Amino acid sequence: METSEELSRGKQRLLRRLSETRGRQKEGLVILEGRRVVEAGLEFGARFRFSLLAHDAASEEVELARRLGLGPTELVRVRRGTLVEFAETQTPQGILAVAEEPVEGFPPEERSETERILVLDAVQDPGNVGTLIRSAAALGVDRVLLFDGTADPWNAKTVRSSAGFGFSLPLHRIGIEEGLAWLDSEGIPLLVADADGLDVRRSAALPSAQASFALLLGNEGAGPRVESLEAAGIRVALPMRTGVESLNVAVAGSILLWALGPARQVPEDRPEPPSPRSEGRPPGD
Repeated sequence: METSEELSRGKQRLLRRLSETRGRQKEGLVILEGRRVVEAGLEFGARFRFSLLAHDAASEEVELARRLGLGPTELVRVRRGTLVEFAETQTPQGILAVAEEPVEGFPPEERSETERILVLDAVQDPGNVGTLIRSAAALGVDRVLLFDGTADPWNAKTVRSSAGFGFSLPLHRIGIEEGLAWLDSEGIPLLVADADGLDVRRSAALPSAQASFALLLGNEGAGPRVESLEAAGIRVALPMRTGVESLNVAVAGSILLWALGPARQVPEDRPEPPSPRSEGRPPGD
C-alpha cells in the first residue's frame, strides 16, 4: 500500500470532475462515501483506485482503510476539512474511496434459467434508484435494467442510497426499445406496476414462484411509458386502504419485489415458531 499525507492536485481535480455526471461518466469512476458503502464495495469486488482517510477517523474506519491497503489501493491521510470539501454529505464520515465503475455488457452473455429482473423506466430520483437497487439485492433479483431517463446508478447520492449494493449485481443502462425487445426475445414475462393493475396477492395469474419475471417501475410522476404498458403481460398493484392513492416508487417497488419473490418462497424446512406460553405459568410447567 502506498500512503501519502497530501492530496495531489491531480486527485483534487479528479474528485471535482467526479462530482458532476458528465465528468463521472467520462472517467468511469465512482465515489464511495462512508464506511458502510466502502465495506460493501470491498465485499463485492470493487476495484479501488485510492481512498481518503481523515486524521481523526474512527477506529473502524482506520481498520477498513488497512483492509483496502492490502491491495494496490493508495491511501491518502487528509484533514477533516478536505473530506468535507469532496464529500456530498454535510458531516461526512472519516473515509471516502474512488473505485472503477463495473462494466456490464448487454445483452448478458449468460443468464440463469430462472431470471428475476427489476426494470426502472425513467425513475429520476437518485435516492429512489439507490433504494430500489438495495432492495433488489436483498430480495433475490438477478439484475437491474435501467432504461433511458433513469438516474445515474453510480452518482454519489445513488451509491449512498444503495449502501454500495450496486456492486453486488449487474446494472444495465440501456434504451427502452432494446430492453423491451430483449425481454420479449428471452420469453421473460413483463409485470408493470400500475395502480389500476391486478392485486399482487392473486398469485394464480402471476408467474410461478419458480419462473422468471421482470418487474417494471415507472417514473415517479408520469408512471410507466406507453411502450412499457403496451409490452406488459400483466399489470400489478398493491392493495391499499381507501384514500391512499399511491406510495413512493421505492417503497412500492420494494414491497412488490418481496411479494413476487420471498413471500412465495417459504423454505420447506422452515422451523416452526415456539408455542406461546400460557399466561401466568412459568416455563416447564
